[in-house]
Amino acid sequence: MLSDKSNTYKLSEEQKQFYEDNGYLVIKELFDFGTLYNLKKRFQQICRGIVDNGNMPVFKEPKLLAKGLKGEDLVNKVSDIHFDEVFSTYTEHPRLINVLSQIIGRDMSVMNGMFINKPPGSTRHPPHQDLYYFPFRPADKIIAAWTAIDDVTVDNGCLYVVPRSHKNNVIYRHGNLPDSNKLYHGILEAAPCEPRVCLEMSPGDTVFFHPLIVHGSGENRTQGYRKSITAHYASTSCHCVDVRGTVQDELAQELEQEAKRRGMEISFQDLWQYKSKVVSGPSSKL
Repeated sequence: MLSDKSNTYKLSEEQKQFYEDNGYLVIKELFDFGTLYNLKKRFQQICRGIVDNGNMPVFKEPKLLAKGLKGEDLVNKVSDIHFDEVFSTYTEHPRLINVLSQIIGRDMSVMNGMFINKPPGSTRHPPHQDLYYFPFRPADKIIAAWTAIDDVTVDNGCLYVVPRSHKNNVIYRHGNLPDSNKLYHGILEAAPCEPRVCLEMSPGDTVFFHPLIVHGSGENRTQGYRKSITAHYASTSCHCVDVRGTVQDELAQELEQEAKRRGMEISFQDLWQYKSKVVSGPSSKL
């Protein structure tokens, strides 16, 4: 793997063109073992209660909760990790920021971060688009980074993408599907969900993808874990948009109601402004 001392990665013109044409790009061995180990250790400490999760929401999979499982065998996601001192070593890693800057520009904010765990028996994440969750634009100035921490295979629920689906420039209607975790929205209408490319990856491999690309992941049919870490970034030139009357309206209302239930009066747009963190360049317009 690359040395810790190597904090740059120069994208070739072919790689840039592949991302533009297909909406995703995989870079092998972008992260070293030491970084991955520390991230995994942090997650396990949170699962065991050794480290307080603070303001990071911890999500448990209902299907596994019903079986009486606990800890690492139950938790499937820790969110809003980009303010944590350990997890931010990923979201603000110079090598990662260097790659991102070659796609969306040097000045950027990290909008969210998640440590994702697929314990044995965990469910699929149906086809979806990340832009469905975001009230900011333009889409071409938003990007996700997703890094494998464990070996990621078809059997343990690897990511899949539908190449070129971002070219349709459409956000499809999403909602809860009967055969998946209700935390995972899926596309409800006819959308390009084939042909799928399954992204089997080794620890440290990283995929970058466009927020409009249709993607998802399978269930974990093995006895091992499938851990990964991911974050979304937006150029500081991005701006908020009004999603009322669009396919995002219902989601916006749900999130605003949930915030209100927790004692916070905040709009969908302000929620994302509150969650964002500038990692490179001047302050954001968001």
